[in-house]
Amino acid sequence: MRAVRAHDRDAPVDDLVVEEAPYPYAGEGDVVVKVRAACFTPGELTWPGSWVDRAGRPRSPVVPGHEVSGEVAEVAVGTTGLSVGQRVIGLTDWNRDGTLAEYVAVEARNLTPLPADVDPVRAAALPMPGLTAWQGLFTHGRLETGQSVLVHGAGGGWEWQPRSSPVTPERVSWVRAARGAGTWCWNWARRSSSTWNNRRGRKP
Repeated sequence: MRAVRAHDRDAPVDDLVVEEAPYPYAGEGDVVVKVRAACFTPGELTWPGSWVDRAGRPRSPVVPGHEVSGEVAEVAVGTTGLSVGQRVIGLTDWNRDGTLAEYVAVEARNLTPLPADVDPVRAAALPMPGLTAWQGLFTHGRLETGQSVLVHGAGGGWEWQPRSSPVTPERVSWVRAARGAGTWCWNWARRSSSTWNNRRGRKP
């Protein structure tokens, strides 16, 4: 199969290469996903977990990328909950080859069904920002139905990420997660010299 791979931990992102790579092995609890779309965070090439296996042994070359959408191509023995051909979205772990390939092995517990009306490219941008938003709001923030939450910079990242699109997956995820829980969500953003805010949400 074809994959994007990194051979040197200290090399720049421009040194990533597209080449032939082994088809992924699916162990117990895994499925193999035929990748339709994937996301890549350049900083992950500096993460220690990207260059070692689960036993802590060095590994190279590596296939980067952790966010994926696609269809289940293979279900390993002992794996339950998913079936071949099912559309899925998810997040792979850090200690094995990632999603910038035609196929990727993923633990089934790290995948969830993808509705038929959701575009796979848009879906692939959701897992990491979405999980970050969920953990921030409900695990750490302990947000409950009927409470209010203030999301700073909800309109985009003009100040801290000037090269990005004004509306980022991170911002959208925070607002939608809060609103979906039946809370009042106050969005606050600043663009140039003007400041605006917008109250959104639903009543409990």
